[in-house]
Amino acid sequence: MKVEKINETREEIRLFIAADGEEMSRAYTDGLDAFLLQFNLGEAPGETAEEKITAALGEEEAQGAIYSAVINYLVPFALEEYGVLPLATYGIESEDSPVADEPFMFQMTVLPKPEYELTSYDTLTIEMEPCPSVSESDIDDQIKMLVGQFTAEKEGADAVIPEVTDEWVAANLQPMGILTVEELRERFRSMSEEELQSRYEQAKMAAAMERYADRFDGDISKTMLSAMVQELYETFLAQLAGEGMTFEQFSASQGMSEEDVRDTLAQQAENQLIQGFILDAIFRHEGLKLETADLSLALRNMAPGHEDETFDAMEKSGRIFLLKEAASRMKAASWIMENTEFTTQK
Repeated sequence: MKVEKINETREEIRLFIAADGEEMSRAYTDGLDAFLLQFNLGEAPGETAEEKITAALGEEEAQGAIYSAVINYLVPFALEEYGVLPLATYGIESEDSPVADEPFMFQMTVLPKPEYELTSYDTLTIEMEPCPSVSESDIDDQIKMLVGQFTAEKEGADAVIPEVTDEWVAANLQPMGILTVEELRERFRSMSEEELQSRYEQAKMAAAMERYADRFDGDISKTMLSAMVQELYETFLAQLAGEGMTFEQFSASQGMSEEDVRDTLAQQAENQLIQGFILDAIFRHEGLKLETADLSLALRNMAPGHEDETFDAMEKSGRIFLLKEAASRMKAASWIMENTEFTTQK
């Protein structure tokens, strides 16, 4: 692959990319296979990936999807060839349509990921309220809800909720390994305590990140913010599509224009950028190193139960750098939790 710089500004780099026939062949195999995996189209009718995509999306929409899939496959390899880690890529233009096995040329703009340092890396001390505890009344409410659901499913919504006895539990919950009321209460208690502890750890991490944000004095430019808002907006559209809803339908039901949605996403975008830069800075400053276990943990977080397929897809599409970024940020977050002193309010 040939990659040349066309021009460069303070923030952006404009690149020219030329892929040869062999690289285009891989783009039409591995690239389209990755598209099928991402959108669960593997079972669509057709022998080839192009046929499956066309059958699922229709001729016109499929052409755009195939173009995007091919370009998305080529972009990471172009970035690797040029030697830049991107915060975002955009402004992709080509004079011709891509064809399998034939050379293809296009241009794109890269927004390189900046590196920032924090004003301090000293240990934080944060005072927290105690972790909430599970009350007996909480367990009573959960049991009442469970019994109500069981009764409604079996006898209808107007059925009288029975008294919860060992006999009722054994008759209805034996497949779950629960035979007595006390075992049921203990199961709910254990689940609730685990949930509360998980939320408490999230609250501790949020409190720590808020304090670290005070140590970040980097400049989040309009270009960075615009790129992140666009990424979040595209993710939002994909979520709507996954729910079988168009943006027009969402807009009509919620009374929100595209501009309204983008404005709503702007603060989230800025927070995500700052948090990512903080974690990157800590990873570098503390000399943390990635190990195989870190990558495995990141894969489990990305795609629980589908780690191997996800790794293979990322490797084939040249996106291992995204896995490494996720793993390094998770490791930096763990470092924060291990090296922050949390005290409990008395």
